[in-house]
Amino acid sequence: MTLADFSDQLNSFMDNLFENLDGRLDIPGNNYEALWPGDDKPGLWMNSVSRIAAVYTLIVREEQIFMEDQKTRVGAGGASKNDRDEDIELVVPPIFENCTRVLDAGDQTLARDMYWEAVCDMSKRGLDRVEELLVKCIEKNPFAGEPHVVLTQVYLTKGRFDEAEKEAEKGLTLLLEWGSPWDKRISWEGWIAWVRVLLMKAKEKSWPRSSWGIIRLGLVR
Repeated sequence: MTLADFSDQLNSFMDNLFENLDGRLDIPGNNYEALWPGDDKPGLWMNSVSRIAAVYTLIVREEQIFMEDQKTRVGAGGASKNDRDEDIELVVPPIFENCTRVLDAGDQTLARDMYWEAVCDMSKRGLDRVEELLVKCIEKNPFAGEPHVVLTQVYLTKGRFDEAEKEAEKGLTLLLEWGSPWDKRISWEGWIAWVRVLLMKAKEKSWPRSSWGIIRLGLVR
């Protein structure tokens, strides 16, 4: 599987299936009794992907050193090795700050759980508690876009438009970098559409104060 496969396919059902309790995705278990679709929480795959991405940067660096060595050899009249495909460009994706950061497995789990509490228990917690949870979630895992998107709506509701614009831009950037959703209850396209609406409203410095106003945000004109 590629990094994109992990991002696109893994959710909490996979965690239950393979008993990924520590979030390292070492595939330690064989829980074939796990029931689809489970609770559909975001999966605990980011630690594993961040470690793979960090190793990939070492491969890219090794390839760069090799290519420079080849140029030196050819320039000095030496023979060039032709057993490598030099036309393939190794591109470092922008995720995890250009693959330079490794997300701690424990922080990943804490962030996921705080996000889930914020979005699923909002009616019990209130906006202030939701804001607190989302801010802490982002501190633990700054690499998922959806917490920024939800925090944007919290700020819009509170009339804090400058903060909302900042969070919307960050959330949109992260979603575009991944190309797939972390919170897979909504499609990637759905998250992109929603955060763009939020960003527009933040720039307009306006937000509906009624339920019908929220519904009309999806009105096509």
